[in-house]
Amino acid sequence: METISKHAPASRYTLSICAIVVLTTTLEFAAQKQHVASGPFNKVWTVALSQYNQADETGNSLTQLSNGTIVAGGNDANQHNYCSTHHQPYFGGAWLVAVTSSGGNNVWQRLYSTCANAQQSTGVVAHTSDGGFILAGGDFDNPACGGGCGWFAKFDSTGSISWQHDLTGAYGAGADAITPVADGGYVAVGNQSPTFAEILQGLIMKISANGELQWCAAFPESDNSFPGAFTGGNFTFGSLQLTQDGGYIVSGVADARFPSGYAHVLTIMKLDATGHVQWSKAYYGTVWASGPAGDGKYPIFQTADGGYIFSGTVQQLVSPFQELFFLLKLDANGGIVWQKGYGGANNYYDISAEIGGAVAAADGGYVMAGESNVFLQATTGWMLKTDASGNILWQKLYTGLTAQGGNELDDLIQTSDGGYAATGKSWTPDPTYGGPGLWLVKTDNNGNIGTCSCMQNTNVTPQPLDLNVFKATFARTTPSLTFSAVNIQGKTTSITPTTIYP
Repeated sequence: METISKHAPASRYTLSICAIVVLTTTLEFAAQKQHVASGPFNKVWTVALSQYNQADETGNSLTQLSNGTIVAGGNDANQHNYCSTHHQPYFGGAWLVAVTSSGGNNVWQRLYSTCANAQQSTGVVAHTSDGGFILAGGDFDNPACGGGCGWFAKFDSTGSISWQHDLTGAYGAGADAITPVADGGYVAVGNQSPTFAEILQGLIMKISANGELQWCAAFPESDNSFPGAFTGGNFTFGSLQLTQDGGYIVSGVADARFPSGYAHVLTIMKLDATGHVQWSKAYYGTVWASGPAGDGKYPIFQTADGGYIFSGTVQQLVSPFQELFFLLKLDANGGIVWQKGYGGANNYYDISAEIGGAVAAADGGYVMAGESNVFLQATTGWMLKTDASGNILWQKLYTGLTAQGGNELDDLIQTSDGGYAATGKSWTPDPTYGGPGLWLVKTDNNGNIGTCSCMQNTNVTPQPLDLNVFKATFARTTPSLTFSAVNIQGKTTSITPTTIYP
């Protein structure tokens, strides 16, 4: 997630200024003769300029188009962008890598930027019914937004841009999640900071099929929002899903002040089709509350019974501040039916398990992916599958460039063949050419990557949580946000990944 300011205080939320990457693609890669692999794969794209300028590529989001292509959206700080010349070298921007779903072979890749260094970023990408996709991200090279503008764009199936806009009218505003709706438009949620004070407010916006901002609503936190809330606290949305009644269920995180100190709480808001609140709830206990603000995601899904499954990261309110994945089963009004945590501790030295994404699987279960450092005393990608009641069916860790270098999964999808794809970051401990690379993993429906030693089974059991539900109130306001013209341009890149499997 992108920060509202590159120098924002660590105690603040980070404003998600997600960037929509403009993809104008060519098909020169398709014309190249190459070995066509099949099945699962594990690959990392890295660009290290020198021993003093290490690799700096990330994978933030991914989707699968109707033609089967997997598109991973991320960021890159090291490749020359389209403005770069011998006299004026400009590097980096929002980077998209498109690969085949069978073997991860290169289809196209593009780097998008202005004439600046790494000032555009990818946030989230979602496929659309016309075979194309939409992205939401950030533009930090627009003086109209001191903390960064949200960047929104629509592409066809080949990556050609149909429209793009910056979201202006606030110090900073952007989206963490975006989804198509029945009228051909889109609904996006995230946050805005109206002023330089950088106090974040939950934000929802409706965008037409032609890229017009039709309406938006903001929700600031106040002393009356929920027990422990306070005026000036940060509140942000991180996930949404369309509901059976034509409205939206939206999840997020809010600041809280407890006797033990400051923390964050999970929040859920049910909205109608025009963004008006039907109910909202906050969730925390005496031991567990929300994970770190600005880190991880909080996916939510409506279930066939009209209730919901809520996922994400919880953290202990006191030392050792252990983090767990969680599943929370809710009834139709947000009441808790059951709750389970997933992760563990290794002698209280390795105690972290932070979610990057989750999906409701086609068979009725749930798959969560993220990172954990409880297995190898180093951060590894971790994925687990549960049944509809939260019981673990399988669980596996995944490593990228090395087992000890640090690996994290930041988004997850189920692919059309029933398997799963996840993207994130993979580091190497190389003291000269280390740094993160864009990491893309494709598994079968049981989480396997063939016989690759980069995948291992793990063994943790669900843990009880003590979350309680509280009524929450966030007053709806109408911010003065507008879409403004922007012209982010792309450059074709051709980085060959490191293939770990096959």
